[in-house]
Amino acid sequence: MLKWGLRIVGVLVLVLGIAFWWMLLDAKAPKTATGEFDLTAYRALVAGDDPATLPSEIRLETIGTDMVPSFATEAGWFDGTKRLDYTALQLIYPGRTIVIGAAVNAAYSEEAAQSDEASFDAGAYTRMVTALMQAEQVLITHAHPDHVMAITNHPDPAALAPKLRLNVVQIATLPLFSPDGVLAPEIAAVDPLVLDGPVKVAPGLVAVPTPGHSGGSTTFYVRRADGAEYLLVGDIVWMMHNIEALRSRPRLLNFVFGLGEDRKAVQRQVRALHDLSASEPGLIIVPSHDGVYLDGLVAGGKLKAEFAVSE
Repeated sequence: MLKWGLRIVGVLVLVLGIAFWWMLLDAKAPKTATGEFDLTAYRALVAGDDPATLPSEIRLETIGTDMVPSFATEAGWFDGTKRLDYTALQLIYPGRTIVIGAAVNAAYSEEAAQSDEASFDAGAYTRMVTALMQAEQVLITHAHPDHVMAITNHPDPAALAPKLRLNVVQIATLPLFSPDGVLAPEIAAVDPLVLDGPVKVAPGLVAVPTPGHSGGSTTFYVRRADGAEYLLVGDIVWMMHNIEALRSRPRLLNFVFGLGEDRKAVQRQVRALHDLSASEPGLIIVPSHDGVYLDGLVAGGKLKAEFAVSE
């Protein structure tokens, strides 16, 4: 009888070990991934742009911040806690601006808080909402709540709608994060941005369909007037360490938060970004949430802090 008991315990330990590995450790990117990002094609789309028409700077607005366990951002990474920021970006063109991202509002920031250190910057949120109204175009990397709340809860959707350049999946997802589940009709009626492949949406700016983290996920290639190149990758990764270590988020996150990720697609993208960063060391990769890394880009002059808005 004792032998049977030991066998049962052994089987349970094995099952629990496999479950732990599957939920929290298994997320290795493949050895190769081709065709995920075609930098040559993006460059070709903007090659004829007059430098005088390109964005002179990219500005970062940090609307909120939180602390999360490292293993929540990367499977198998047990390295304390990491700072997760809620951000949006603003491209400064001669005489106009484009905003990418609409971040969290106060209510969602409080609801989503994962630590006692979570914070929300009301002044930054006000600047972002003002910047949305002053922008020529408003785009998003994907339609998860921490990237769209200033759109779905905007006080003047009729004025905002003409600026929106959202793909069909993004528009279809917005009601999930709208008051009472109802998207403002003016926003619901926006003509979708068709992304059958990389599309130039402004001088020096290319929208690239990259489904994986969500069905409507979009990456943006930016060439600045001084020749600097950026790849705005949204939530393909939450931390640059994902790219360095070739590991995506753990499966547990999909179950807890209902991310609905195509994990294989994300892992191919992680591999491709890893290889791209090695082959194109001058390319500036910008994830949406890696607060410490984004601080470094600001300190190094790659990004500027705070949106520029007129009174």
